[in-house]
Amino acid sequence: MTRYTNQHLTAAEVIAELVAMAREVSADASRGSQFSPPLSNDELAFYDAVAENEAAVTEMGTSMLADIARDLVKSLRRDVTTDWVSRDDVRAKLRSTIKRLLAKHGYPPDAQPTATELVLRQMETFVEEWSPRAS
Repeated sequence: MTRYTNQHLTAAEVIAELVAMAREVSADASRGSQFSPPLSNDELAFYDAVAENEAAVTEMGTSMLADIARDLVKSLRRDVTTDWVSRDDVRAKLRSTIKRLLAKHGYPPDAQPTATELVLRQMETFVEEWSPRAS
């Protein structure tokens, strides 16, 4: 945009760039469909967290990491409470659940601490959607 405002790009070039960005966004949105069964958006977010470690992807493969993501979403949705972000005891339980799931699936032990933190950070993005509503 800076190049456009400085008149280094034409309007046509800006539109072409926006079209390319739209294609990237569309391709990213349908990434979950490459798995069998397809990953939901929630599951895809957790897949990205556990697939951050290249060694895990190489050792385990994408289908095993997709299974981990599915299990994480199922378990963490079940265990999440309204105040999980602010309560240390609830965060500790969730951290323990994540570590157990990673170990159960054979996730590389040296990468588990990083993956655990990434999963917890990913959960924070779903806090509104996943937290039970107070009646």
